[in-house]
Amino acid sequence: MTKPYPVDIVDRARVVEVEEDICATCGHEAKVQAFVYARMRDGSSIALCGHHGTESWERLHEQAVEVIDFRWRLTQQDLAEP
Repeated sequence: MTKPYPVDIVDRARVVEVEEDICATCGHEAKVQAFVYARMRDGSSIALCGHHGTESWERLHEQAVEVIDFRWRLTQQDLAEP
């Protein structure tokens, strides 16, 4: 039996507003989908892909006032692709 995915209870766009829904670390040209969003204490926001969100997880929780994690939406195929 598989576990059900979490239900989205947060309207991400109202909590963390980002210019584009792409990873800030991968860069604009790469157009990599964001799955981790954070609103920082200074009012700025950042969107990160699953890889960079995981890599920055602890730092985000230390510096952000809100972190929204949608990495569970990644499929096994997404995780296997380089």
